[in-house]
Amino acid sequence: MSEQILIADALAEITTIGKRLEKKQQSIVAYVARDERIRDPLEKTGGSTQFIASERQSHADLTNRIIALRRAVAAANTATLLNLNGVEMSLADWLVWKREVYPLRKTLLDGLLRQVNVTRGEAKKRNVQLVGPNQQVQNEGDIMVHLDEQALNQEIEALEELFGKLDGALSVKNATTSVLL
Repeated sequence: MSEQILIADALAEITTIGKRLEKKQQSIVAYVARDERIRDPLEKTGGSTQFIASERQSHADLTNRIIALRRAVAAANTATLLNLNGVEMSLADWLVWKREVYPLRKTLLDGLLRQVNVTRGEAKKRNVQLVGPNQQVQNEGDIMVHLDEQALNQEIEALEELFGKLDGALSVKNATTSVLL
């Protein structure tokens, strides 16, 4: 029997299951051993041994549910396309972009901008000009910058805008895309 739920609900259920698993682990551990002189506190309901076996089975069932939910979310993320700023990729690819590509790209662009600013400070100290890629050197000792600073700033702004749009778009997709379990 298959079940259909939204990605957002599947992700919320995974979080809830995680909390339930923590409580189950605590309750199982609490009954692992006891002094034989103390009466089994679970004797009326089948005993500690049966309780532990039942809770361990429940624990296994919940972990299997997490696997099923993650598999369904992954399948939906792979099959669902999202177009942002003219770039179309699957949700799975956008998630990789968000986690891995964006930070690398941001680090590179921020590093380039930082280096231009350091170089600008150096030029000021030396009382020379910073010369861009499409400019002519006016004085001996001027410092050449091999990238368009204005274009770099625009690229940084576009990257930040895309990142912001992506967060919103992923939230909408999670709230509107169903997964099949």
